[in-house]
Amino acid sequence: MMAGMGRGETIRLVALGAAVVLEGLAIVSVVLGLTLLPIPGYGHLVSVVVFVLPTVVGFLSRRLAVALVLAALPFWVLALVDLALFQPIWLQDLFTIGVTVSRAAGASVLLLAVALFGWLVRRVTLGARATGRLAAA
Repeated sequence: MMAGMGRGETIRLVALGAAVVLEGLAIVSVVLGLTLLPIPGYGHLVSVVVFVLPTVVGFLSRRLAVALVLAALPFWVLALVDLALFQPIWLQDLFTIGVTVSRAAGASVLLLAVALFGWLVRRVTLGARATGRLAAA
């Protein structure tokens, strides 16, 4: 453990990292149409996971900015890699670029909104402990 961090804080950070990685895998699975686990109903399950994991990321984050950045990070990294490696912007016409950007904006707003919801649930349920600071008596 790092100095000054309790066991609960370490568990929270490990769970936060795991949620971000799992969200990234789910987003890759949805965007590329891959089935990462051979289970029945995988499409429905991964759709729920893509919706729920940003909420979990928001709930596990102490600060709002961290919740929003970590929830959108897997999508933006995938979008940047896709643009850099597979779809150079100069090969597309202006109409296609507009459609692509609007789809990306919609997905980003959804991820940010559900992360915000998770963060707000943390604030409501944990109160003063949500940020790690105790309120002065």
